[in-house]
This record gives sequence, structure tokens and C-alpha cells, in this order.
Amino acid sequence: MSKSPLGRFRDQLVLATMRPPASPQILLNRPAIKPVDLDGKRILLTGASSGIGEAGAEQLAHAGATVVVVARRGDLLEALADRIAKAGGSAVPIPCDVSDMDAVDALVADVEKRLGGVDILINNAGRSIRRPLADSLERWHDVERTMVLNYYAPLRLIRGFAPAMLERGDGHIINVSTWGVLSEASPLFSVYNASKAALSTVSRVVETEWGRKGVHSTTLYYPLVATPMIAPTKAYDGMPALTSQEAAEWMVTAARTRPVRIAPRMAIAAKALDTFGPRWVNTLMQRQSIQPNHEA
Repeated sequence: MSKSPLGRFRDQLVLATMRPPASPQILLNRPAIKPVDLDGKRILLTGASSGIGEAGAEQLAHAGATVVVVARRGDLLEALADRIAKAGGSAVPIPCDVSDMDAVDALVADVEKRLGGVDILINNAGRSIRRPLADSLERWHDVERTMVLNYYAPLRLIRGFAPAMLERGDGHIINVSTWGVLSEASPLFSVYNASKAALSTVSRVVETEWGRKGVHSTTLYYPLVATPMIAPTKAYDGMPALTSQEAAEWMVTAARTRPVRIAPRMAIAAKALDTFGPRWVNTLMQRQSIQPNHEA
């Protein structure tokens, strides 16, 4: 963030465009007539060991939910669960590499056995690649790893938990995406945005196919968020970004109100502009040195 008064004012304006217009999105685009009471809800949250996931787990537990926190680092999950317990909340730490489909199936079975399933699934774990398309195509293993973690893993979790939700006639699936998906034009993020676009599409179809059966979905289109994963990228130094705590509030809002999406003002404007003038959007994106990104 800038240190000069003018720079700070500019940064605050940029941050304002990163935040969602609450009334149109949360109030008009939600199937829930009244807010969902999270007290006693069983929530599984992936990517919970740091960043948005860690903050989200604490906020959801504070709201009364039992949060199954999932990530690869068991030690970090145990520490998170201890903090939540000391604050009066409830968390169940389960280490799992969700890029391993067999491990995902075992996770689903374990949660079904321990808790009888989940009421809310939050697909937050992910990886980002900021790289020109030509370079990405030369590193095919990174393309595959990104698709597995950002798309196949969430889909596998939906496959595991959705049948019980449909049988109960109630459930909610929250999928973390990125604001660059809405305009489809962000250079340097072709692979990352493609993986998130696939997830976003499934997220909308969950609502259109299962919404009348009581199972809803929400897509969170995050802008740049200050998390440990973006720290090594020097291009982001000093860039305005949401805090993990503010980003986590989107998760809580989504869980309570079940909107179709939550997205930044800037992304909604870009999507509208892209509908009528895609070449204008391309020109704007080509002039940017820093493109939208999210790390989960």
C-alpha cells in the first residue's frame, strides 16, 4: 500500500472496486428467504491451514458451525483447531491432499462416519499460475496439477457429498473462483482462469439442476487477497488487496444468505463491458501490467 496521502486515497478507491455491491448481489440473487442459522451446521472447508481458509474457519466456528478443516499440513490444522476450541468453537482437523482422488474419497468416507456428512461444502483449496500462455504450455505438469487441484478435486468432493445433500433436500456448495473469470481476458492467467472457469460453470449448474431440490451453490469471485501464497510474487508488492479476514467474511455471508455469486464491483463492470465490447476489454487488459489473481 502507498505511503503518500494521494497514493492511499487511490488505493482505497481500488479496494472499493474489489468489494461486492452487497444489496444487488446478496439480497436479490439469493434463494434463501431468511439468513441461514449456522449454529450446529457441519461445514467442510478445504485449504484451511492458512490465508482465507484459516480466517474463514475461525469465523464460521465463531458463528456456531462445526468446521472440518482440511489441508495437507496436519500440524497447522491442529493448531487452528486448538485456537478455535479455546475461543469456544468446534473444529475437526483432517489432513488430506485433495489433489489425490483416492485421498478425497477416503476423506468423504471419514467425514460421513464421524459427522454423518456435511451441510455446507466450501471448495477453497487451490493453486495459481501467473505465467504467459506459451510458457505454461511448455510446463505441462503445472497445467495438469492446476486442473487437478482447482477443478477435479472440488468436483470429486461434490461427487462425494452431494448425494446425501440431495437425499436430505438441503445443502450448500460454495466454490472459490477468481474475478478474472468473469471477463475471460486476463493475460498471464490462462491456465489458472481456465481451471476456475470450469469450477464456476459446475457451480452454476449445481444451482440450476439441484436448487429446486434444496441444494444450492455460490461462487466467490475473489480479487487479489493478501495471503502467504502471493508473497513470493514481487509484482504484487504494494498492490491494494483484501485482507484474509475480509475475504473470509464473503464465505460467512455466502453460507448465511446462499447467493448465486459474490463478486467485486470491478469484475461485474468488466463482465458487462465484455458483453457489449469485448475488444475494449482486450485492449484494457493488454495495457495492464498486473492482472487479477487469487490464491486459496
